[in-house]
Amino acid sequence: MKPVLFAYAGTFLSLMIADAIWLGLVARTFYRDQLGALMLPSPNFAVAALFYIFFAMAITLLAVMPGVRSGSLATALCYGAVLGLAAYGTYDITNLATLKGWPLTVSLVDMAWGTFATALSASCGLLVSRYFAGSALE
Repeated sequence: MKPVLFAYAGTFLSLMIADAIWLGLVARTFYRDQLGALMLPSPNFAVAALFYIFFAMAITLLAVMPGVRSGSLATALCYGAVLGLAAYGTYDITNLATLKGWPLTVSLVDMAWGTFATALSASCGLLVSRYFAGSALE
C-alpha cells in the first residue's frame, strides 16, 4: 500500500506544479486569445480540484503502478504518454466535433500538453515511489 500512496502523492504534486507553470506562465494568454468569450473570468477551482484528484488517481493506477511493478521508468513514461493523449484527445476531439468555432490549434496544443504533462507526472510518481518506498528500477 505504501508505494501506491507515495506514487499518488508524487503524481498529484507534479501534475499540479506542471499545470500551474503551463497555465500560469507558458500558455497564460494562449487559451484566452483562442477561446475568448468561452472562458470564465476565473477558473472554478472546486471543479478543477476534482479533475486533478481523479486524473492523478488514473495516472497512478494506469501508468505509475505498471512502471513500479516492472521496475521500469520507461513503462511509466510511455503509459503516461498514451493515457495523456487519450484523455486530452477525448476532450479536444469531442470539442472539435461538437462545438462551433472550437479552434483546431487549441486541440493540437492541448493534446501535446496533455501527453507531455501526463508522461512527466507518471515519471515523477514512479520516482517518488521508488525513493520513499524503495521500489527498484531498471
